[in-house]
Amino acid sequence: MRIVGIHYTRWASPAEADIASLVQKAKHLLYDQLEVDGIIMQQMSPWGRKRLGFEARNHQIDISYSIVPPPEYDLSSPDEDVRRHALSQFQDLIRTIGEMGGGSLNGPLYTSFPGNREMQHDRQKLLEQSVKSLRSLTPLAQDEDVVLNIRPVNRYEHFLIPTAGDALSYVHAVNHPNCGIDLDTFEMNLEEDDMKAAILEAGIYLHCLHVRENNQKMVGLGALDWSAVRSALDAIYYKGPLVHMPASGERDREDPAESRRIRNLLCSDTPL
Repeated sequence: MRIVGIHYTRWASPAEADIASLVQKAKHLLYDQLEVDGIIMQQMSPWGRKRLGFEARNHQIDISYSIVPPPEYDLSSPDEDVRRHALSQFQDLIRTIGEMGGGSLNGPLYTSFPGNREMQHDRQKLLEQSVKSLRSLTPLAQDEDVVLNIRPVNRYEHFLIPTAGDALSYVHAVNHPNCGIDLDTFEMNLEEDDMKAAILEAGIYLHCLHVRENNQKMVGLGALDWSAVRSALDAIYYKGPLVHMPASGERDREDPAESRRIRNLLCSDTPL
């Protein structure tokens, strides 16, 4: 059975987020999972993290983590000092997630943002550095019960891994069960020729699907073919989370209509 999650930015920007208080809101809107920013969680006090864990257990909500790495988290840097510092940052983050009980860390964690287009000619070197970094992090991730899921990002934001095929090649290069793929329907709409084929290509390596409409409106009110997405998920027997990433304009909506809509569109236990 697929579970439906919600990204914390449904209610708060990073600057104003009281993460623990959002658990109850996620439950009220009938979500099963709350995805929070890994760096924000990493920077919380020990008491703050305990509070988050308590709220999650109390409301029976799973917690997952996401990251869009800033420059100091650049695992692909050709500068070895920068890369080693990034490794240290990620090691601390993975251990912190482990202390929270483990879980998934999702996002384009293989590089840093914003992307530097002047580095495109060094793409292969950056990929090699990134794969080397992930290979060194995955044993720790396994020990801490953390799965590192990499997300392709469209070429307008970064050039390194834009498609599901690129992500699959990367995961094969890392070659560890704690490294998987996180696809985002908005990113896929920009880069994939066939979204269903991309999901089928990711196959058993797909551990997370982020759900967004092509126009960032309410799911089902755009142009994406959700029946094709669901057909592909069913074909690969996908049992992972569907994490909703709504536009900020939806913050004022306080009813469960969208979580129900996502279940109706994408969950295998509801009729087509």
